[in-house]
Amino acid sequence: MALASRTHFAAFPITEAQFTDNYVETLAYGIYLVTFCFCARTLFWISTANGGERLRRRGEIRWFIVSVFWFIFVVNTFMDVTGLVHNLKAFVFYRGAGCAQAELTDIHEWINIARSSAGTANILVGDFVLIFRCYIVFGRRWQVIIPSFVLYLAGLAMTIKLVHVEITTSNAAITLSSDITRPWWCAFFAITAAQNVLTTSLLIWRIWRVERQSMLYRAAPSELGTASVTPHSRLRRVIRVVAESGLAYSTLMFMTFVASLCGSDALYALGNATLQATGISFDLIIIRSTPSRDEQFTSFEHGTAYRAPLEFARSKNRSTAVDIVTINVTIPENSYR
Repeated sequence: MALASRTHFAAFPITEAQFTDNYVETLAYGIYLVTFCFCARTLFWISTANGGERLRRRGEIRWFIVSVFWFIFVVNTFMDVTGLVHNLKAFVFYRGAGCAQAELTDIHEWINIARSSAGTANILVGDFVLIFRCYIVFGRRWQVIIPSFVLYLAGLAMTIKLVHVEITTSNAAITLSSDITRPWWCAFFAITAAQNVLTTSLLIWRIWRVERQSMLYRAAPSELGTASVTPHSRLRRVIRVVAESGLAYSTLMFMTFVASLCGSDALYALGNATLQATGISFDLIIIRSTPSRDEQFTSFEHGTAYRAPLEFARSKNRSTAVDIVTINVTIPENSYR
């Protein structure tokens, strides 16, 4: 995001906001790098039958997700590096009138325009993947994602307008909190927050529905005399991960919207923390979204058979140890919808 602010907002001046922003963004970037490594393992490695792992073959790699994975990494790294460069340029190398504040509030400076463009593009790409995940989980039914996609297009329109204003305005000293740019930033953050809440809620509802239907055909671990993890317990973990990452991301987006609405320079720290959270949320969802699970959701929706193991245990009243028998059965779609 462009690092500029109203000079008269003395409670939290742009110079302090810039240092705070750089610290918060770097901290969030460190957290993102952790999830980045786990996500890379999910995307490029696959488990083998003997319990080990191997690199995926070219045909086993989801290239669309991988391209987004690298795009977010490049943008997040670019934002963190340029934040440091901007600080050095303003506080160390700048020798013009107005000191560091003049450099930080120059809306026509290339680094401001580049950070605004890259930051909003990163958020839009992350939102597109979230909508795409919702499309997959709902069995590739495009009607379900229409409301989310309409909001997404509205956010895209706000991004284009913002970049256009920053490039073409005649007043080079305008800021993100000025009357010229603030309405568009507020609209962008509000639309993005609403779209994320809607799409995440749809994802959670869908996974919960599949998990509830699957439970009807599986015995509980206590009934089988085993502590093994069942498929429906895995889906519960997926629900928890999606809910937690979606809640954290939407909360940050809403806080950024409030800061923008109030004209506070806290917008910079919150905005760039939200930007890094885009990558974190993306990584967490991909870690819990395997191709086999995508196939399960598609089968559930479109009427293809779903193959699953059923486990039976002998009577608990017997004094002998419990024996578990596993039989692979094919359940027609009409039986579990």
